[in-house]
Amino acid sequence: MSDNSNVNTVPVVQPGDDYPVSLWRDCVYWNESHVKFIEQTMPASDAGQPYTPPSDDEGGDPAPTDGTIDPTPRDIFQYATYKPSGTARVWAGRKTIYYWSGDEGMYACIDRYLETINWVQIFSWNNTSAATQTYQISYTTSLKITSGSEINAGVNLGASYEGMSIGVDLSVKTFKTTETTSSQTTTITVNVPANSLVVFYQKRYDFRDNTVFVNDAWGQEWNAGPWGGYTPLTTKTSYVQIMADEYFTSSKQLPIGPGSVQCTSVSQAQRAGITRKRENLTGACKDKLSAMGL
Repeated sequence: MSDNSNVNTVPVVQPGDDYPVSLWRDCVYWNESHVKFIEQTMPASDAGQPYTPPSDDEGGDPAPTDGTIDPTPRDIFQYATYKPSGTARVWAGRKTIYYWSGDEGMYACIDRYLETINWVQIFSWNNTSAATQTYQISYTTSLKITSGSEINAGVNLGASYEGMSIGVDLSVKTFKTTETTSSQTTTITVNVPANSLVVFYQKRYDFRDNTVFVNDAWGQEWNAGPWGGYTPLTTKTSYVQIMADEYFTSSKQLPIGPGSVQCTSVSQAQRAGITRKRENLTGACKDKLSAMGL
């Protein structure tokens, strides 16, 4: 008679058991004295809720109605600050946070909005002499996350800007490596005519990133909902400033403005068709959300 006293009892998980993630063991008997345990992750009872996308303009800047923005100039050298005149979702896309083939994955769905374009004064010269004066000025490109940098625990936000192209006033701006993932200092020579003022400005782009998250598990994709519910989706908001490799000189100080620019708006980043409560996502997904300050 065989002794099976060392064979562990397999816990039974019933459909409807309210476990965020239940760990169970499927026993495969090789013979009477050997047991193979295969650990599997089993979905909890949360069947999810269908996701209804918000209106296409949600999260963008509303069109100005208070008359504070000058809508007429197309010359973007008249003011120190320019704001988009409507929804300015200039880029959207998915970035992989992790992916384990045959197991699970997690994605960041980023909607990127242009908040403002600024001409930042770097230096000014007031030549009161009767002769032209020559100066050298250095400016440096950079990308800075001013708020929400915790997103980098899941996805390299700066890298997502590298090579990005946006449409502003019928022109296209493509962000270079030296404006995003690295920096560059450039020195130029500026001639200041006699009895004149020269002001040196460098262009800065201000962005807002709204990032939601998708958990690929149990054979389908799930939007990450909040604790205890399905809306709004768990969202990380980050603010980014890029000091671009763009400059100009002016013979006067620019008024603050703001002026107005038209931006080419793109579709929202693709979400999943169904949402799960945060507590019912996979353990790895929840850990990543926590690491990102959510």
